Amino acid sequence: MQIDRRLVGFGLFLITVGAVMVAVRQGFIDDETAGRAWTLWPLILVGVGLSIVLARRPGAAIGGLVLAVTFGAILGGVTSTGVFPTGGVCGGDGETGTAFSQSGGDLSGAAKVSISQNCGDLVVGTVAGSTWSVSGVSRNGVGPSIDGASNLLRIESPEGGLVDLAGTSAWDVVLPRDPSLDLELTLNGGESRMALDGAHVDNVTLDSNAGSIDLDLRNAASLGGVELDVNFGSATIRLPGRSASLVLSLNAGSAALCVPPGAGLRVELDSVAASNDLERHGLVEINGAWETPGYASAEIRLDIEADVNAGSLTLDPPRSCAR
Repeated sequence: MQIDRRLVGFGLFLITVGAVMVAVRQGFIDDETAGRAWTLWPLILVGVGLSIVLARRPGAAIGGLVLAVTFGAILGGVTSTGVFPTGGVCGGDGETGTAFSQSGGDLSGAAKVSISQNCGDLVVGTVAGSTWSVSGVSRNGVGPSIDGASNLLRIESPEGGLVDLAGTSAWDVVLPRDPSLDLELTLNGGESRMALDGAHVDNVTLDSNAGSIDLDLRNAASLGGVELDVNFGSATIRLPGRSASLVLSLNAGSAALCVPPGAGLRVELDSVAASNDLERHGLVEINGAWETPGYASAEIRLDIEADVNAGSLTLDPPRSCAR
């Protein structure tokens, strides 16, 4: 029987990615250590060197195995924490940047809110009434591009500001609670925290790449559809205290679902090279989906459609869901 060494290496890579993500989620590896996983990159040179030196000799596979484990450890670490090789560079600390001029306006009736940010930190909150505001800091004191009307608010990274190498970009966006909002967010890099307390939300569409997000839906006044696409990053999703549905696509990343007490949960899961702890939390597989016992009669029912590839999906991890 002949073993394809390429498949062995790929399998070892996937095992390492999954093992690191699970270890971080369960607290066996702390965030600080996992966030430094990218500093293992010199081992890539070691693996390449071994592959060259041992070519066509006994032990030739060692170099490839070193590469597989190294890439797996780096990917597992960065996707579990949202800290990427730019660590501390892509994103702001809110202190060393220059404040840009605050903007504001009013939304009424049904309004669409679009936020597109590249390589920065974002905080989204809410306030009573119909008034919105945007404040924060940037490397050169230039704020985001803002287009506002009674039924539209568009906030985008300024032209030419794709990467803030000084690591000082941070936005604070406050949205009104009175109008019905259709939220569309595209976030590339950095850390994002969104709490939609008291907001009337028709839909949330979020596309996050190479970053970490914390989406708090617990106290939304009303909530329609939620669709999240997370690539090469991490997400914490605090599910609402009302019946709702959510579509999650997770590629090379990790997601934590914080479930309100007593809620019935149904997860329709499609996964490849992924890990989850649904069974450990008491969910049982029924008709191709995982459900909490008594889901059909629960007062609050949460339906999750999850597509997870080379990632991990966890329920109520203490490290992420404590607050």
